[in-house]
Amino acid sequence: MSIQTKVLNVLKTGKQFSASAIAKQLRTTEGTVSARISELRSMGYAIYSNTGKNGSTAYRLGRPSRAMVAAAFASQGSTVFN
Repeated sequence: MSIQTKVLNVLKTGKQFSASAIAKQLRTTEGTVSARISELRSMGYAIYSNTGKNGSTAYRLGRPSRAMVAAAFASQGSTVFN
């Protein structure tokens, strides 16, 4: 199973995770996790990031809002949904 798939599976639990927590769980680096999250986003997964008071970033898998879909359509046209 690829690291990308493993990152997605972690996020599919519905919980919020920091890149360091995912990296520790998958025995990889935070940089690898961040790169896989970018790839997943480019594939259309709605992965949200939240920055905590201590400056750490946590990720969670969500559903795109209507505003996000409208923004994607406005910037890329209908080809973004093919």
